[in-house]
Amino acid sequence: MVQFASTSADGSSEPFLLQVSRGHIPGHSPVNKFGASPEVALNTKEDVWDGAGQYTFLTTAAITHIRAGVDSATTQGARIEVRGLDANWELVVQTKDLDGANSTTEVALDTPLIRVFRMKVLENAVMDQDIWAGDDDFIVGAASAIIQAGNNQTLMAIYTVPAGKTAYMTSYYGNVTDTTNKTPTSTEIGLWAADRARGYEFQLKHQMGIAEAAGGFQHYFSPYYKFSEKTDIKITALPADEPAHIHAGFDLIVIEN
Repeated sequence: MVQFASTSADGSSEPFLLQVSRGHIPGHSPVNKFGASPEVALNTKEDVWDGAGQYTFLTTAAITHIRAGVDSATTQGARIEVRGLDANWELVVQTKDLDGANSTTEVALDTPLIRVFRMKVLENAVMDQDIWAGDDDFIVGAASAIIQAGNNQTLMAIYTVPAGKTAYMTSYYGNVTDTTNKTPTSTEIGLWAADRARGYEFQLKHQMGIAEAAGGFQHYFSPYYKFSEKTDIKITALPADEPAHIHAGFDLIVIEN
């Protein structure tokens, strides 16, 4: 992958992407998305995220609450960061504490969201129960984001470009973890995008195959792949003959229009 050197703030030369990560390029920000699905069903195409199966992309800002799946002393009062888009598709980062007496009690977000693509725990403690985000009085099957116990953040190979931004994908990757009864003869990894500003459904943008015991891949785009505002991006996995444990993700440079 070619990285062009630029002059940094102190006058020295360093890779452009390093300057983006350091916040030295105005209007540019890095996004690294990584996801996992430990149990993708055989011969079934699934989105790569903590909830397994097909992810539901909402049409209204109905993501309004967070809570734990099971109450515990560890999750009670835990501070959670929620990153997503509001009803105007603008980026919103908010933090809320789970209920201090019973963490399964729903706590309302300050700003309802139409998308959520990352949550993380802001505590010096490892959560021992799952934490969910969804609408009012939701069940896990309707959750829009899930922090699985032990991870302290979501694992979602899913992202939506905020309003007023354009995203450029530098690369994406996928791999299969070889475990007992999860050795598919092949696994198809797909990169998909849906331009919601134009009312489009998902379109396949790139596809790679992983042979049995082949490990994985990382595909670099040259030139970078462009995604306009309000575009949903996701990665899917389709294992043949046996279930699969999948990891996948992608890297973006997000630029103000």
